[in-house]
Amino acid sequence: MIAVSRTNRGLVRQNNEDSILVREPDLYAIADGMGGADAGEVASYEAVHQLERLDFTTLQRKEILPFLERSIQNINRKIYTLANQKENFSGMGTTLTTVYLPNRNSAYVGHVGDSRIYVWQEGVLRQVTSDHSYVAELLRQKQITPAEAEISDRKHVITRAIGVAPTVEVDTFEILLGGAQKLLLCSDGLTNMITEAEIERIMGDRNLERLADGLMNGAITAGGDDNISFIIIDLEAAEWKKE
Repeated sequence: MIAVSRTNRGLVRQNNEDSILVREPDLYAIADGMGGADAGEVASYEAVHQLERLDFTTLQRKEILPFLERSIQNINRKIYTLANQKENFSGMGTTLTTVYLPNRNSAYVGHVGDSRIYVWQEGVLRQVTSDHSYVAELLRQKQITPAEAEISDRKHVITRAIGVAPTVEVDTFEILLGGAQKLLLCSDGLTNMITEAEIERIMGDRNLERLADGLMNGAITAGGDDNISFIIIDLEAAEWKKE
């Protein structure tokens, strides 16, 4: 087993607007939809559905990030067009955070929004994506403190999303995994409910199913205020030993 995933609507929302992609062993994504009625779940589903079709097999290493950038721009245009074709889809959008793993040593990231990727190594959890949100931008500019950010009523305001404009700025970069043992992709429904310190502790469990249950139970017990979705990738799984 390389990866486990979970998605749950939580205890407050009426539906689940998150979508996940697990295409073992190489492609994973989290999309957290937004919009009225069912529009958010349409946007997130379309994002991962289009992403799932991508074929990286013929690409050289230097071509991967440009290809990922173009592909996410194409996904953005398709969702933007769809949002403008139907009145009940107007204003819909989604975060999209994806990782392509061609081998055990490198991860290629495409990222828009405030879903996250973490690397876990030797008991230490490290966030490798930057949140595209109003509060995160204030934090980066040192206009508010982390404590103020935690209680802000604007935590859910994102500054970039897929499908809300004809083009979108996409963060693309490579992570050299080195001795990293696990990757975590997650929507903010997890990180807004339990602390990074608690996530770090739970990620130490070597049993992926039990680890996933621990993260989900923690978020639900804390209130489950939002949809909760995550993917845990075991970089030490047997399938990677050939690398």
